[in-house]
Amino acid sequence: MRSRIVAVLVCSSLVLSGHAVADSPPPVPAIEQCNQFSQFDIRECLKKLATDSAAALKQAEARAAAAIASWDESDTYIKDAGAKLRAANASFVRDRQVQCAFASSLIGGGAGNSHEIKRLACVADMNARRTFQLDRDTGKLVPK
Repeated sequence: MRSRIVAVLVCSSLVLSGHAVADSPPPVPAIEQCNQFSQFDIRECLKKLATDSAAALKQAEARAAAAIASWDESDTYIKDAGAKLRAANASFVRDRQVQCAFASSLIGGGAGNSHEIKRLACVADMNARRTFQLDRDTGKLVPK
């Protein structure tokens, strides 16, 4: 009996953690995608990644809201999840700004574009992770 409970708990934790649900691996860090360029070109590459990731995040937020709105669940839970998604989206924007300012501050007296490079990499990475999380968390909701 105890081994059955352990097996159920292990399987449940895999599903709840997203390991069994996620269809794709987390994104590659932005700095690794742009590291082969000069400092100026790294900045331009990261600026594009930050812009592209912001657009992808907006699309993921829209997909998540649509998935919740068409979820085969009681209206009470749909409204609650929708409100919590909106709150989480607003919180994410604030947290990203603060986190990326902190990350940039760790460059200290770095020269050139180093502060902006760190900030843009942080923004692109956080947007990509948030996009991944939203798709993972809402992509498997059963529609009505």
